[in-house]
Amino acid sequence: MSMADDGQPSASQPDPARPSADPDTSPQPAEQPPAEASEPAGEPVAAPPPAPSAPGGPGETPPEEPAEPEPQPETLIDAIADLLQMFVNWLRQEAAGVMRDKVILPLQQLGFTLFSACAAVTLFVIGLCFLFVALLLVLARYLGWPLALTVVGVAILIGAGIFTYRKWRSTQT
Repeated sequence: MSMADDGQPSASQPDPARPSADPDTSPQPAEQPPAEASEPAGEPVAAPPPAPSAPGGPGETPPEEPAEPEPQPETLIDAIADLLQMFVNWLRQEAAGVMRDKVILPLQQLGFTLFSACAAVTLFVIGLCFLFVALLLVLARYLGWPLALTVVGVAILIGAGIFTYRKWRSTQT
């Protein structure tokens, strides 16, 4: 800025500190662009960060940093895909609950019942074996061994025949 001899600025260059009388030549403040319609209302608009001072001086521009990509608004296809995924997850949970209540727990109960029945039958058969041995010894003392073995054998065969007949009749009905 050039100065006249009296210390005042020359008329060719106006003083930037003093407002000019002519409204057309005065500097106007930069207008803010309107907020985009896609941004939700109520959220503050972030101001751009101040530019760091250039290391080489005012002539150099600072290197641009890559901006983070803004999240894209969810499309209709994405919303439908999320809804279908939520439905599939719900269906899996319901199926798991039904399977547990209607299949797994009854099968466990059946397994416990069969195991208990097998244990009871095994103990019953062992008890019968001891009774037959005792009966065999008693019969052997009074009838002799050949006749005692014959009586016990016939009793076992008659019992097996009755059991087979009852099982055959229950499967027919």
